Amino acid sequence: MRHFVDINTQTHLRILNASVPLCCIPKDSSLPSPTIDSLALVDINIVEGKVIGIHAARGSAGYVNHNVGIVDLRHGMVLPTFVDLHTHIDKAQTGERSRNADGTLSGADRSTASDAEFWNQDDVYRRMDFSLKCAYAHGTSALRTHLINMSDKQMQLTWPCFKILKEKWKGKVELQGVSLVVLSFFRDEQKAVQLANLVKSAGGMLGAAVCCAENGGDPNDDWTTCDRDRDALLDRVFTLAKERDLDLDFHVDENGNERAKGLLYIARKTIQHGYQGRVVCGHCCSLCYQGDQDLEVTMQAAKDAGVTVVSLPLVNQWTQDRDQQGRRTPRWRGVTLLHELRSKGIPVAMASDNTRDQFFAYGDLDMLEVFNQGCRMAHLDRPYQDWATTVGSVPADAMNLPQHGRIAPGLPANMVLFKARGYSELLARPQWDRVGDPCPPHWTPASFFCLGILSLSTSPAFHARTWQAACLKLACKYAQSPILLYYTCRMG
Repeated sequence: MRHFVDINTQTHLRILNASVPLCCIPKDSSLPSPTIDSLALVDINIVEGKVIGIHAARGSAGYVNHNVGIVDLRHGMVLPTFVDLHTHIDKAQTGERSRNADGTLSGADRSTASDAEFWNQDDVYRRMDFSLKCAYAHGTSALRTHLINMSDKQMQLTWPCFKILKEKWKGKVELQGVSLVVLSFFRDEQKAVQLANLVKSAGGMLGAAVCCAENGGDPNDDWTTCDRDRDALLDRVFTLAKERDLDLDFHVDENGNERAKGLLYIARKTIQHGYQGRVVCGHCCSLCYQGDQDLEVTMQAAKDAGVTVVSLPLVNQWTQDRDQQGRRTPRWRGVTLLHELRSKGIPVAMASDNTRDQFFAYGDLDMLEVFNQGCRMAHLDRPYQDWATTVGSVPADAMNLPQHGRIAPGLPANMVLFKARGYSELLARPQWDRVGDPCPPHWTPASFFCLGILSLSTSPAFHARTWQAACLKLACKYAQSPILLYYTCRMG
């Protein structure tokens, strides 16, 4: 295949005729006029693993140079490697051994608690490591995971595993960790200080769930809403973070209750404590049920606070508005108000959230799937505009990773290559199994590493062909190149 070159013998690489979203590359008046979907046809010049230039495509003529590796994409799309801002890899792959019987949020809480009996260091490490392999195989280069810390046992298991895996995956997946407890946890000042110190020592971030239960926002919810002492508890969270210079990442308003206004409370506290730009709020589902006046007040506060909102479309459409008896069709999709938030100037991202656990029975940490389903559920496709940044530069900025989520001169050439020539082709089919059916003999698993390419396979549970399993194994063992490319087939 002429698309595969060996970067071990060539330090100079040119990717020709690549369709790249304008939002993923620097603004340049010399670039060609974009397509209706805001894609620009460009050539990308790479030397020793770094992008040195992005120019208007000039076709493949004139590039016959034995000292330069040439990859002609023929209008295939290129995206930056993905950035997954909100995950739970400590709970991943537990959904079948401790099943959520009714699929509800409260059912997820109960079945997660029952799964605790299986947790030991080997179990937690193995599942977290496997999750990172899946994310990496799909083209993710940075990932933030929440770590459940409601008990001493959970604290003692999750953070040591996190520290080991953060070092193990360094250079492949930039791993960040956030402590996850309910807001009422902070009533115990001694335990709260203990947790904050542990988080600081592990290089993590502090988090809490606010107005996030199934009845979040109800005064009777003394677990996450905490009406009687909410202000004091939030002050304690922010003070602990400020004292230790920790960023904050909250679970917020994960329900369809009009009274759930955690985002507003957190935004106001962010401003009060001078913590603008250092807070992420995930879910924010209840915004869909806010009246216009309340919604405007909340969004203005979030904008003033510099809060990044991350939507979890796969998970929230699964748990939200679910009937415990399974007899009623859900009336809403669970996703937050992405269009309204972005129009207000609030940074919005999308992320995987849970994978094959009690809060979501499916998923594989595939950010292309997240983007795909997000586009469908939230109508992000007419036009696509800069929505690709929700899985790239926006979450990268929230994670303080300026080299991730974008393609630009001077940055590492971490990108995802597809043969799909536009969003319609890209999102029409899953990309992981499009290497051929059957796999052509010259497309062996080893072929995918001529460019440091990531495997096209996912988790072993879904491997229909042995060569796909081999791809994943080889990808995680041998793909050491700073150029991370994930290549698939197209029709036509």
